[in-house]
Amino acid sequence: MNVLESLNQGLEQALLEDKRVVLLGEDLLDPYGGAFKVTKGLSSKFSDQVFTTPISEAGIVGISTGMAMRGLKPVVEIMFGDFITLAADQIINHASKFNWIYNNNVKVPLVIRTPMGGRRGYGPTHSQSLEKIFLGIPGLKIIAPNTLLDPGALLRKCIDQNEPVLFIEHKLLYSSYLLEMKSGDLLDAEVSINTNEFPVSRISYSLKPSVTIATYGYNFEIVRKAAMEVF
Repeated sequence: MNVLESLNQGLEQALLEDKRVVLLGEDLLDPYGGAFKVTKGLSSKFSDQVFTTPISEAGIVGISTGMAMRGLKPVVEIMFGDFITLAADQIINHASKFNWIYNNNVKVPLVIRTPMGGRRGYGPTHSQSLEKIFLGIPGLKIIAPNTLLDPGALLRKCIDQNEPVLFIEHKLLYSSYLLEMKSGDLLDAEVSINTNEFPVSRISYSLKPSVTIATYGYNFEIVRKAAMEVF
């Protein structure tokens, strides 16, 4: 299973298990199924839970924040991560703050999915990694999966959180296969998601000397390749 298939299955499971889960974004409906096809097939199976939107990232995130405050679990797709700056005010000054502004009387279970990264030939305004702009924003979690763990399962857990999550999907990972599916590569991996730990991965390789890698998302693929060549 590759990363794209895993994400699609994770969304399908979330839609099937909880009617409060809704998907919103540009061009999500079949037969297109989103710019990178992560939502392909879902609007046909869940026509009352998948909604296409106008081209307004601020509007999409703003209305989804309100839906989350009213008890739904919106999952927003921003077509390209470069457009996330258009929704920055809604994310930084609204979605991430409302829990405190309303004295912990509201929750904002909002997931914002967006593809980041270059090396696909999309040009300067469609090839950036802007998630670093949002690091350090209180009340906002930033998650960037890699091939060590099941991205769809991780996304499913993010949807069940009671606070906003920015879920970063690197474009080059979509066609990559999970390491669990390759014999001899991954010996052990686990994810722990709770109030104080989101997420932590513990990986053991039968390599000596050992090396500790601290990185995230697609960067892991680059660092892992370099480490394997060195050792």
